[in-house]
Amino acid sequence: NALVFGLLLIVPASRGNTKEVNIPELGSLLGSVSKTEWTERPIYQFQGVPYATPPLGSLRFKNPTPAKPWKGTLNATDFRHICPQVSTEAELSELKEKIEKNETVEDCLHLNVYTPQIPGECQSLLPVMFYIHGGSFRVGSARNFLPDYLLEKDIVLVVTQYRLGPLGFLSLQTDDVPGNMGLQDQLLALKWTNKYISQFCGNPKLVTIFGQSAGAAAVTLFLTSPLVQPDLFQRVIVQSGSALCDWAVDLEPVKHARRVASLANCNEEDPQKLAECLRKCSPYDLLIAHNNFLSDVLISEMKAVKGSNGGNHAVIEEKGTNRFLTEEPVKSFIEGRFIKVPMMVGVTKHEGSFFLGNIFDLILKRKFNASDNLTEYLSNDFIKETLQFSGIDDTSGAITDIFQDKFFKSDEIGNFMAMVPGLIDICGVTLLKACTLQTARRNFNIQPTYLYSFNYKGQYTKFGYGEEVNYPFPGGVAHSNELIYLFPNSDGKLNLKDKAIAKLMVELWTNFAIHGKPTDVSSSVLKWPTMKTSLGPYLRIEEQPSIQENFFLEYNITASEGLSAYMDESSSQSSLHTLYKSSYNISVIMIVLWIVNQFW
Repeated sequence: NALVFGLLLIVPASRGNTKEVNIPELGSLLGSVSKTEWTERPIYQFQGVPYATPPLGSLRFKNPTPAKPWKGTLNATDFRHICPQVSTEAELSELKEKIEKNETVEDCLHLNVYTPQIPGECQSLLPVMFYIHGGSFRVGSARNFLPDYLLEKDIVLVVTQYRLGPLGFLSLQTDDVPGNMGLQDQLLALKWTNKYISQFCGNPKLVTIFGQSAGAAAVTLFLTSPLVQPDLFQRVIVQSGSALCDWAVDLEPVKHARRVASLANCNEEDPQKLAECLRKCSPYDLLIAHNNFLSDVLISEMKAVKGSNGGNHAVIEEKGTNRFLTEEPVKSFIEGRFIKVPMMVGVTKHEGSFFLGNIFDLILKRKFNASDNLTEYLSNDFIKETLQFSGIDDTSGAITDIFQDKFFKSDEIGNFMAMVPGLIDICGVTLLKACTLQTARRNFNIQPTYLYSFNYKGQYTKFGYGEEVNYPFPGGVAHSNELIYLFPNSDGKLNLKDKAIAKLMVELWTNFAIHGKPTDVSSSVLKWPTMKTSLGPYLRIEEQPSIQENFFLEYNITASEGLSAYMDESSSQSSLHTLYKSSYNISVIMIVLWIVNQFW
């Protein structure tokens, strides 16, 4: 009861900058009022709304259950706890302090609702956009995704939180610790939205789920889950990620869970006793154990995917009656066992820079500080180790030779900076671009599918994610950069060019949610056609948007444009915190794609 009463505030029905809404079966919510960024349109917002019973004590690692009704009026005028996570040192220290004060930090299963209409006075029911945040299923929260841009249009926005890292994904393949708890959280939040969103002037029969990176993987996992009813959503937007990416699913979850448990001083052989020990662990200790496990694996194996890392991925559940995932998503998509809906799907231009940063930290920094001959290492071993990091084991060297031939000029090999463009392309293709494209290719013959590449370089970048980074190369149009133009950037106002791109992005994303297609005759931008072949057409989003026919152009775009273009393009960006033309042809890139696809 103390947990419930801590959320409550008895207030009059409406006053000033607050608004109350009654949700049948649950109770009343007190929300607040804000304004959109460009036209100062009113936004009625309800933040920190519980959709599930807090997963505390014996409920840790269990699938979520619906939130219970509350008495009085629940104060939904501000955010509540983010889900426990290993992010910055400062946030870790804050988490430790909260735990020491006995705060219920695992009580984080909340969502935020934003609507342009006054709840209870709906003129019509508006399309709903349901957002799942990314962050490797390890970090992130709903508070980072505000409505100030998207609510310029007639949509209702819902942003959910879900359990992260081992608290949301650790699996012993038992009812006690099944795995996929974070995905079950997302599904329950979507069901909550379907049931109650009409109270906020949202149309439950017109829902678009969208997500980025791990959030995009979650969106596509929804398409393959036997638990997900097709009428829960009508459209999807898949941004820079997919269930078809190698990093999305942990194929040895019990092995990895036991290694994490051992680092948390839980060594029981019996699964039930092991689960009891893990439930007694402080969330801080469990997160640190998982973080140390991942660090050990990366350093010892030099693999970001297809290695021994786990505890923050989806799992294929071997038994149980409420299994979220019952087979590999790749198999589901190949054999047509997935929900077919209209889809928008795409990537950013320089997806690979984020991963090259990881490679630089894990591999090259040690080489730079060692007495080894760096040029010799870069010439003989580095490309092979880059592929290994991406999940491609090349014992014969044949795959390495093909990638080396197709992404580098001979005089670049051995010179790290000269190799940067090709390395960014290799990382982008192997870790994100190929698997995201494969998702579109499985859908376009069945449902309208809109493919894009976000190639606009603006004033800000997500490269480094606000942390101080010291790489000899910039991030370019980095992984997550498109989010700058969909959700407000806390670091500053957009300049005129960036604002124009933000308005374009909002128009495309909301048009798709409202009309089922991102452009129509009334749109202010060129018509974006659906995919007609496995390679396009697709929209290249930049200062002057264009329609391109061959998505393989995006596979080697950094190498094709060259180092000078890449460095110049990135030179003026603020972190949130020798030119040559390649002679690639379609047949060459198809060979590379075929090789990559052997590992998808």
